[in-house]
Amino acid sequence: MNNGSDNTKLDAEEIFKKYMYIMCDKESEKTYRLKDSAGEGIMHNYGIAPGIELVYSELESYYPIVRERPESFDYIEIMYMVEGHADFEMENRRVASADKGDVCIFNDRVDAKKIIFGKAGIRCISIVLLLDTLKDELNRFFGTKEFDDKPLFEYATKADSCICFAANEMLKTIFTELVLLPEEYGECHRKLLTLRAILALLNVKGGKSAEYRYFSGDSYNKVHMARKILGENIASDISIEELSERVKLNRTTLQKLFKQMYGVTVFEYRTQVRMQESKNLLLGNSLSITEIAGICGYLNASKFSAAFKKSFGMTPKEWKNKNI
Repeated sequence: MNNGSDNTKLDAEEIFKKYMYIMCDKESEKTYRLKDSAGEGIMHNYGIAPGIELVYSELESYYPIVRERPESFDYIEIMYMVEGHADFEMENRRVASADKGDVCIFNDRVDAKKIIFGKAGIRCISIVLLLDTLKDELNRFFGTKEFDDKPLFEYATKADSCICFAANEMLKTIFTELVLLPEEYGECHRKLLTLRAILALLNVKGGKSAEYRYFSGDSYNKVHMARKILGENIASDISIEELSERVKLNRTTLQKLFKQMYGVTVFEYRTQVRMQESKNLLLGNSLSITEIAGICGYLNASKFSAAFKKSFGMTPKEWKNKNI
């Protein structure tokens, strides 16, 4: 990212070279593959305007880079989760949890020190803004002076943790269009949609209408452990009481934080895991419906089939015939 300083630009380029392989280098587009030491995945970087960059990421794992930054390098990163789930642990031990359709905003002081992805990794779109030049670029693009006396993204720059909230319909539409860009005038659409997203986020009004979702590191670790226990014991009907005892967290707190972090209740999550595993087993083509039902924690094939049809709109046998 370039803030008008050759040194800052050089620093950013050196960081990319150290932790990523460059696969494509065009005037306004660069594609990087992460080196093993940084994780696994691809990033496509587009220069929208001086101090404004758009990054498309498909990541299976990512290890945050800890580095010293010049004091003048003030920026925010706005991340929209297209697919997947991620938990971001900050230096202050707060943890933000993001799912599909969520927006996360990081400032230059609250980068994540640890990131845990869901099983399938994540797809996300990030807008990186250098705040020193943002007003000038918005005024130049829109032919106005309206942004000269307004503190932009003040709520984000003052935050002591990542800000995470569900995107409203306008933001969902904008980011969906950024994913589905038309071939004709694609670069123009990309620039226009990025600026629309910035304007829409300026209207969050300090985030007061958003439900921020972050937790203490200790609580996060316990809820994460509960989710892991459920995923590793799909054949068992572990009760809330037993789960809360195993992770040493009050039952009410566990249920509340689990729903906030993952968007579903404990039992809804267990059903989702069971259904996904049942699909994998059905594709294996070696087990009967009754055997799969038992492996996935159902007493009989009838109850399993009813749960499967409720989730996918067809019986296990119908789904198997359609997908094999």
